[in-house]
Amino acid sequence: MDERVEELSMSYNPLVILYLTMLLLQTIHIFEEIGFKAYEVVGSLKKYLVVASFLVIINYLPLFLILQGFTIGYYLGFLSSLLAVGNGIIHVIGYLRTKSFRGTVGAGIFSGIPLGIIGLLVLIRLFEFI
Repeated sequence: MDERVEELSMSYNPLVILYLTMLLLQTIHIFEEIGFKAYEVVGSLKKYLVVASFLVIINYLPLFLILQGFTIGYYLGFLSSLLAVGNGIIHVIGYLRTKSFRGTVGAGIFSGIPLGIIGLLVLIRLFEFI
C-alpha cells in the first residue's frame, strides 16, 4: 500500500476533514434550496429530493474508498469536488441573472459559495494524491 494512502487511515487527516465538511455543506445546501423553493425549477419537491439525495449519497462513496485505501477513491473524490465547485459557480451566476432566491437557480447561493470554496480546497488537496 502506498505510504500516502496509509497516512489517510489515521484519525486526523486534512483531506478527510475537508471532505466531511464538503458533505456537510452539501446537506445544508439541500435544506437551503428547499427553503427557497428551488425544487420548483425541476417541477416538484419529490423529484428534487430524489435527485439531491442520490447526489449526496454517491458523494460518500469516494470518502469510503479513500478511507479503505483504494486509489480510485481519489479520482472519484476529484469528480465530487468539481461538482461542488461547479455548484457554487452556478448558483452565483444564477443569482446574478435572476436577481432572486425564490424558485430559481439563485436559490442556494448562501451555502453554495462556501460549498464551492471547500470543494476547491478538497480539489487542491486531492492533487497531492492523484
